[in-house]
Amino acid sequence: MRPSTLSRRSVLRSAVAGLLATGCGSRSKRPIEGGYVDGGGARGHAFRDGTLAAGGWRDERRRVVIVGGGVAGLSTAWRLARAGVDDIVLLELGSEVGGTSRGGVVGGLRCPWGAHYLPLPRVEQRALAAFLGDAGIAVGAGDDGRVRVPDRLLVRDPEERVAGLGFFEEGLWLRAGASDDDHADVERFEAEVDGLLRLGRDGRRLFDLPVAHSSTELQDLDRTSAAAWCDARGYTADRIRWYLEYAARDDFGAALEDTSAWALLHYFASRPDPATGASAPFLAWPDGNAELVRALVRSAPEVEIRSGEIATRVEAGPNGAVVTSVAPDRRETTRWTADAVIVATPQFVTRRLLAEDPARDARAAFRYSPWVVANLHLEKRPMERGFPAAWDSVLHGSESLGYVDATHQLDRSDARDAVWTWYLPLVDRDESAARQRLLATPWEAMRDAVLDDLRGVHPDIDEVVTRIDVVRYGHAMVKPTPGTLFGGGRALAQEPIGAVHFAHSDLSGMALFEEAHWQGTRAAEEVLARLSIDHEPLA
Repeated sequence: MRPSTLSRRSVLRSAVAGLLATGCGSRSKRPIEGGYVDGGGARGHAFRDGTLAAGGWRDERRRVVIVGGGVAGLSTAWRLARAGVDDIVLLELGSEVGGTSRGGVVGGLRCPWGAHYLPLPRVEQRALAAFLGDAGIAVGAGDDGRVRVPDRLLVRDPEERVAGLGFFEEGLWLRAGASDDDHADVERFEAEVDGLLRLGRDGRRLFDLPVAHSSTELQDLDRTSAAAWCDARGYTADRIRWYLEYAARDDFGAALEDTSAWALLHYFASRPDPATGASAPFLAWPDGNAELVRALVRSAPEVEIRSGEIATRVEAGPNGAVVTSVAPDRRETTRWTADAVIVATPQFVTRRLLAEDPARDARAAFRYSPWVVANLHLEKRPMERGFPAAWDSVLHGSESLGYVDATHQLDRSDARDAVWTWYLPLVDRDESAARQRLLATPWEAMRDAVLDDLRGVHPDIDEVVTRIDVVRYGHAMVKPTPGTLFGGGRALAQEPIGAVHFAHSDLSGMALFEEAHWQGTRAAEEVLARLSIDHEPLA
């Protein structure tokens, strides 16, 4: 059975068997602690269901109100503050900002709860380069056209490895057991990608970050699924198909059948250097992009951040906009009037907020994949064979994405404890059913799923893990399904409604830090223009 078939059924050979089971039981001879980590889902569901406990009314006025404290909302705050705008409030549903770029601590060690790296951007990515400079992360420009950062911030070697037959190899392409035809497939695909590292007829890179800066030349590929594109190109053998499936699941949380062919090629062709084909190095911290979230917060110190404050209605008016919010813990309901409002929430939330919405049908078409992120605390390194410990460890043939070693950047030894961050996108075509299954899964079954997925390469994993904490994202990532990147829906959803503006990574069709930051910058500059504030465009 080839991996694409597994994706259509959305089952893990081992891990989903654990997800669906209720009493398979851990093999560990001692108890493993842990549980689910609340990401604010209960508050979101209360808003959806109309069961929020409202309190006494009060009125507030701010120059700008930002709804949503993910990367896009925080980037909006950074750009406005950079232009000298003050009197800004940011309303965040959860107990902390950052969205899927949050981080935490397990076993006394920092670790990510979602996004865990940022490819080193090119200087041409002006907004992102400016932010990294403001944050003191970037220290100029390198000769390769990318921002320059201290070497200690780049992922240390070895970066990645893959296991398929019980032992690890360097890289992501599994050579063990591969035939000559398999190797010919990957070489042919890499040659195709190399041919895409050029400018289109309109003078733009064929595939760029942000997506909005890409050439229009190959946009017709968006109408085709990645699966159909692979079939037409003859990429049908098990080995190459899994490799490409992994890419779609990694960046989009989607099977090839539910991924735009343009998006799949963007994954491979948007970041390498056109002259050399060299991939961008990765910026990483122990708790992943949570460090970038902290930098965004520091960059806008005068912005008032109100966590646990749930926006329930946004309405454009003749001279500005009004936001209604509820703070259940304080039993307060607030009516915020503002000169401008930026709604930086995913579209399934945005369409519930807006009093009037010409793009309601377009927003309803956005699809999102559920994800599981588990952080495992290990009291010592488990047994393994082959290539030595790397930052990213991928399990060939598994529907999980493997794990990232959150302690890889630190001084390491086999004797010291560590935290591994394990990722599982649920790529079901029926996302609602996947979400329901995810929410109904007991933590014990999730624990067993994680351990079962790792035993093939770490046979003593049960004996070294002391704790497994899990966060469940019902709508973790937007899916770039065929026809959605350039079909007009994204552009319509991005259009301001009076003084109400919109910013979120899903408006780019891809849940990437670069896109969230660019969308936040773009929306902020729309507001700067509305407020007649001079600024140098960065978006």
